[in-house]
Amino acid sequence: MPWRPGADLSALLDLLAPSACAGCGAPASSWCAVCAAQLGAGPRPWRPTPCPPGFPPTWTGPDYSGVVRAGLVAWKEHDRVGLTAALAAVVGRALSAAVSASDEHRSAVEAGRPVAVLPAPSARRSTRVRGRSPVLDLARAAVGPGAVVPGLVLGRPVRDQAGLSAADRAGNLAGALALGPRAAARLAGVPCVVVDDIVTTGATLTECARVLRAAGAGPVVAATVAATSRHRADGEAAPRPLP
Repeated sequence: MPWRPGADLSALLDLLAPSACAGCGAPASSWCAVCAAQLGAGPRPWRPTPCPPGFPPTWTGPDYSGVVRAGLVAWKEHDRVGLTAALAAVVGRALSAAVSASDEHRSAVEAGRPVAVLPAPSARRSTRVRGRSPVLDLARAAVGPGAVVPGLVLGRPVRDQAGLSAADRAGNLAGALALGPRAAARLAGVPCVVVDDIVTTGATLTECARVLRAAGAGPVVAATVAATSRHRADGEAAPRPLP
């Protein structure tokens, strides 16, 4: 990973002496008690509307809005790495709920068989710019590095998903993801959990699940920190595109 003096110094200062809460801006706290309470929502099962075919059973924490949105943006885009532990606790609870709700995953855990945790992939350019892979860090903090298989990769360039419609997101990612050969051999028949920070239209998790199933992995569930939502005129919940 390249050393980036400015960003690394910012991350170090955030860990040692955060200047403000990443959610509400209150002084002298990386994540204040009031905002921490917002992260306590969930875990809950979640499906986008419309739900793409092949979308895996997914559990998530709170709605991606307000202080939760502010905190996730600060963590992912502004190097507030001191938030990783708090966000990992949220995704860890969602992951436990997803595993408990799946007979195959639960049976594997009870029998001492492996369950693989795979972070949703980041574009290589994003990883280079940030100097880190936030979702990989999140997964490792949630379950420990030994359970994480960073095998999902982007096999071709994709557009930034922000602002795209559900159909455009699906088309943008269709066929873009791949599974490394070493990971494919390791995951044969193994129940998998895909981890991501936010679920919006479900396109990313659907494509991750498709790739894993095609490679011969076991059943796939997913866990995220937060999920977007809005309410249409007919009252039915629907995903909200990332800003």
